[in-house]
Amino acid sequence: MLTEAFLARIRLSGTKIDMKHLPLLLRHVADYIPFENLDIIEGASEVLSEEGTAKKILQQQRGGLCYEINPLLATVLSENNLHVQLISAVIYDALHEEFSKTGYTHTLILLEEHGEQYIVDAGFGNNIPLMAVPLDGRTVSSTNGDYRIEGNDLYMKRRYRDEQFVLAYRFNIKPITQAQLLDSQQIIENSEDSVFNKRPLLTKCTENGTVTLAGNDLTIMKNGHKTLRTLTDTEKEAAKKQYFYQ
Repeated sequence: MLTEAFLARIRLSGTKIDMKHLPLLLRHVADYIPFENLDIIEGASEVLSEEGTAKKILQQQRGGLCYEINPLLATVLSENNLHVQLISAVIYDALHEEFSKTGYTHTLILLEEHGEQYIVDAGFGNNIPLMAVPLDGRTVSSTNGDYRIEGNDLYMKRRYRDEQFVLAYRFNIKPITQAQLLDSQQIIENSEDSVFNKRPLLTKCTENGTVTLAGNDLTIMKNGHKTLRTLTDTEKEAAKKQYFYQ
């Protein structure tokens, strides 16, 4: 059982895990489990496993990518009698107006409750919905913005960043296997088309914006105001502890 350790990791010990408390759970995941690719950049990645991910995120107090954060969350939700399965999506690159050449390598969660289906995604960088997004087209709102699904497409209107809804990704509701999860890991780690094997990245959404450390560049979005600083290596290590590894 990972539930107790998971709740302790996100400072929610004793909290009941159910649909009512899911927004609170996702808010705390965003606060305490950063989206990061440091193992890839440092050549320290291990073959993906539940035990390895739990050790990294729960014991070592680290973060991870979608194929680490969402499977761990799915296990915890399942332990608490929520019906979930892992599915995949292909990210849409709005800047170049095309889907990622890495294909369906984004890992996310499909949740079913009382006959309704929802997307749950805690591994989408600083774009995470912070809410379960229903597949019936209803718009949900959180401190990070507004989200809705049309067909198999997730659209987002991020607070202070988007003037209108933009396509985030296209998903396939067919459950993925462990072998497919491992394939996604290999592609994200090794493909020339992957954005996650180019430079170090730490990012998360906060109550009033986002914080991103890309290389030595620290970008803070707070209430719509953006600040950018290029840090020394010493300042970068301090920023990791201040903003991401509390």
